[in-house]
Amino acid sequence: MKKIETDITDRRIKFVEFDTAKNWIADFPTNNWCLILIADEKQTNYFDEIIQKSIDRNVGYICGVGKQADLIHNMTDQEIGFRNVDIDDHYLPEHVIMTVGDEDFENGIWFGLNLTFNFETDINEFVILDMTKKAFEKTIELIKKIENGYLPAD
Repeated sequence: MKKIETDITDRRIKFVEFDTAKNWIADFPTNNWCLILIADEKQTNYFDEIIQKSIDRNVGYICGVGKQADLIHNMTDQEIGFRNVDIDDHYLPEHVIMTVGDEDFENGIWFGLNLTFNFETDINEFVILDMTKKAFEKTIELIKKIENGYLPAD
């Protein structure tokens, strides 16, 4: 897990490359956080696991970024709905989990870092989980641009 230092938000940012050989969830927050999930390939088994474990750790916001943004958004809403009516008592936080997605990398990251507020739970930390394993440098470059006032076109 890499920590990203920035002045664009008063909240901590961590960057993780998804790797099934590692315990990728071990250092994730357990309260007051936003997951920004970068994914271009359709990997529904992994998405299920990520979404379920994030909900179990009281995520406040899930923001999908990349070609699979809509799928991540829909899968998260489906999991939340399932947990709302499931008779087996699957865990669901007391707060509403907000979900959103954007296929465009710059728009999605910008939105995730700047506009993820949840009125029921404060968002104090971001975890950017990179399924592509190639977005770290691009993310750092974008954060530097945002620090200098950059706004995405859309």
